[in-house]
Amino acid sequence: MVPAFFRVSLKRFLWLLFAYGLCRLLFLLWNWPTYQADSLGEVAHAFILGARFDTSAILFTNAFLFLLWMLPTRWLNNPVSRLIDTALFGLINFFFIGFNFIDTEFVNFAGKRTSYDLLFLHSDVERQSVSILLTYWHLFAMLALLTGMLLWFYPRFPKAAPREGRLMGLLWRTAALFLIITGMRGGYQFKPLSPVNAYFNSKHELGLLTLNTAFNMIKTRPSANVEHTRYFGDDREANRILHKLTEPSRPALGLAKSWNVVVLIVESLSTEYTGASGNLLSYTPFLDQLAKKSFSFRSSFANARRSIEGVPAVICGLPTMMEEPIITSDFANDRMDCLPKILGPLGYSSYFLHGTHNGSMHFDTFSHLAGFEHFVGLDEYPKDRPQDLDQYWGVLDEPMLQYAADVIDKAAKPVFLSVFTLSSHHPYYIPPQYKGKFPAGPLEIHESMGYADYSLEQFFKTAESKPWFKNTIFVITGDHTQKSDPNHAEYRTVFGNYRVPVMFYVPGLTGEQVGYDPARITQHIDILPSILDLLGVNRSERLLVGQSVFDRGLEGKAYNFTSYSYWYIDSKVAVDFPRGTEPLRTYTHTNTFDRIETKAADPKFDEALTNLKAVIHYFNVGLVRNNLYQWRDSL
Repeated sequence: MVPAFFRVSLKRFLWLLFAYGLCRLLFLLWNWPTYQADSLGEVAHAFILGARFDTSAILFTNAFLFLLWMLPTRWLNNPVSRLIDTALFGLINFFFIGFNFIDTEFVNFAGKRTSYDLLFLHSDVERQSVSILLTYWHLFAMLALLTGMLLWFYPRFPKAAPREGRLMGLLWRTAALFLIITGMRGGYQFKPLSPVNAYFNSKHELGLLTLNTAFNMIKTRPSANVEHTRYFGDDREANRILHKLTEPSRPALGLAKSWNVVVLIVESLSTEYTGASGNLLSYTPFLDQLAKKSFSFRSSFANARRSIEGVPAVICGLPTMMEEPIITSDFANDRMDCLPKILGPLGYSSYFLHGTHNGSMHFDTFSHLAGFEHFVGLDEYPKDRPQDLDQYWGVLDEPMLQYAADVIDKAAKPVFLSVFTLSSHHPYYIPPQYKGKFPAGPLEIHESMGYADYSLEQFFKTAESKPWFKNTIFVITGDHTQKSDPNHAEYRTVFGNYRVPVMFYVPGLTGEQVGYDPARITQHIDILPSILDLLGVNRSERLLVGQSVFDRGLEGKAYNFTSYSYWYIDSKVAVDFPRGTEPLRTYTHTNTFDRIETKAADPKFDEALTNLKAVIHYFNVGLVRNNLYQWRDSL
């Protein structure tokens, strides 16, 4: 027989689940113009998936009550216990359900579900609170009505319930705890449920419908805080500086209109492992040769040290300027105009391939956020090819890249496709047939980098035989650097830690046509505007970070965040700007390697620091306010 505590707790949970469903229905109806173009199936999917988020939110916010309800039923039946129980139930759920009501309208201002970043704007909220109450009184009235309904129909414990035996009572309570913990994490999947999992396709508004605000508040953490030091009197000053630094000096080139775009992101591909490193031994002979036929840059930098941050930099042009990756942060549902989202309306089909376990690095959900139509992970990769898998991560580089060529063949043209490889990741698996084929080197990664290079060579051999080859822009880069040989001190610096190749291989174009300067300083966030430049896509609403590497009227630069400091480098100087009380470090250089630290006063250092502060100010304020693309409003 099911004990009374379990039956009543389940009824109360289902009653709350129904209430959260009503909140989602209100959200849909209140914002109906936003959802008119969405199909019934997509909206239904949002409601069904939303139940997982509601379950997690309910169990988190009412965890104390669920534990309280496990006490012996006779303890909960006296008038005082009932009063306390009912009052706690009403207060807790009025508060957390209330956030859903607030977001019903507030989402139209913030463009996302409320999270901890709302606390950054607490002074604005306080000033507007009375006005908000007066304007949206009907929402608060509906919240009060729903809370009253929850309390009126609140399932009660029976006045007389049979006592459970000790053993059965313990077993039922153990089972209940197991279900509660499972529900909190959102199921048995690889990682606990995260706000980013709500974005099951590229339509941002459906992710907002799927989420509930209580869950978003719980799952967003203060550790994702961005830097809130204001370096300028107002946002306009920072935006004007960056507008001057990044405004294109000419119209978009448009030399490759409607061409395919293929972005190959090679796991841990550091410049140190390539021939571009100078006299160091190269583990990438094919890439070295390809670089000679490409628009390749000697001084190129990643914008992150982790894959989860590197991919948004390459695909979306978003640098890493805070401690937590944007994909898992409070700001995951901010507006992000990534390449597939930009190119989709221009007729491009889009694919993101990463052949490891779905959920790894949240790349499956990121692909939807970024606007990709199709994601291929281990779950989607053909099941009849077990020989393509390694023993650890998933699909090996060579078969994955051949699969990519096949996808491009069959895809509707033009196509935007990105592959993120994985073989050059620990434990650096080499297929048996290639054992001993590639130089081992002093680091574990060196041999697997040779395999990755060989896999790229086979991909391009296949690509060259295809009719789409000469009308395709290929971008090759690494997501971040990895281990560095202790003997290579030049790569073990705050700047050297970020050096990755950035290559544009465009068989149909020459350097004279595009204005190619191999000495230009480049960074990952330059890839997006560079591709749009080649395609001839002009955008008024763009990020104020990153620039086309083919715009000779703009000076190349790079900047980054290392948790403990920010750094910036241009063609003349470099600065390392600590977050704490440490002094600013300033350098001069001739080729980004031959750096000389100097304390000499120089206006160039002041200008470099001002530029860096403008980036920090713009990016962090833009994340909090979700207006990275609306900067023109403040000019």
